[in-house]
Amino acid sequence: MVETAQLLAGAATQSLTDEVLLSPKPGLVDPYSSGAHDDMDLDTFAASIAALSPFFPEYVRLGAQPGGTNLVYRRVRKTGLAAESAMLRATGGVNTHKGINFTLGFLLAGLGRLMNRFTLEALVCQNFSSLFPLVASLCSDVGEDFRNLQKDGPLTYGQRLYLTDGVKGVRGEVMAGCPTLRTCVLPCLCAPAAHDDVFYLRLMLRLMMVLEDSNLLHRAGTAGLAWVRHRARELQKVGDGDLPQALRTMDEDMVQRHLSPGGTADFLALGYFFEHLRASVIGHGASLG
Repeated sequence: MVETAQLLAGAATQSLTDEVLLSPKPGLVDPYSSGAHDDMDLDTFAASIAALSPFFPEYVRLGAQPGGTNLVYRRVRKTGLAAESAMLRATGGVNTHKGINFTLGFLLAGLGRLMNRFTLEALVCQNFSSLFPLVASLCSDVGEDFRNLQKDGPLTYGQRLYLTDGVKGVRGEVMAGCPTLRTCVLPCLCAPAAHDDVFYLRLMLRLMMVLEDSNLLHRAGTAGLAWVRHRARELQKVGDGDLPQALRTMDEDMVQRHLSPGGTADFLALGYFFEHLRASVIGHGASLG
């Protein structure tokens, strides 16, 4: 289990690096642009990834420990908050990976729990179908986070969006068993295509088209979300050779509008994460477990 925990944690760390290095990503940080952000850059992300990485094996270990789902939830949330604090210290208070830390925490815990019964090869062969209902079960208590919100209390913008528009963001995703992963990301990864930068740029556009991105809603409301979806749909028609320049033009427009599709960035990272897990099985076979 120790070897597998390190493998899973390594895949999580690498996925965050892969996402920030992918370019051009309209409105997002990459090696050539800070997108619509004036408080973060590539170095900020590198510091954030370094701060979060030591917590990833712990998420796996917590999921593998005995105990009911409620106990696992509380353990993972406690560790997740410690990881979030470490991230904020490393970035000088900038929120680089809060959402993806939450999601990866429960995915890694779920994988740790499943590794008590399955090999990683078996999970890959089933396209991780047993992982997502387990994550939903582990996160059933997240509903209390929404029910206990007070309109006159201190709120994050995500909590405020829930109270005003019913948008549940990343918490809603894990509560529902990660539907965007199941219906958008994983089917793309299973398609017979080279998983190069162009593949991930097109996955980025697909995610922009379907996500109810709380970052966009916070910055520009439903009109901004609709604008990004429309532009992403139009860019899907652009040929591979012309796509990078079209994305740079979109980036200029999004920077001007102060739009950043942070939810898309999180799911891109998760796409890389599951691809690394598949690749590890190809490289190591059934010896993992």
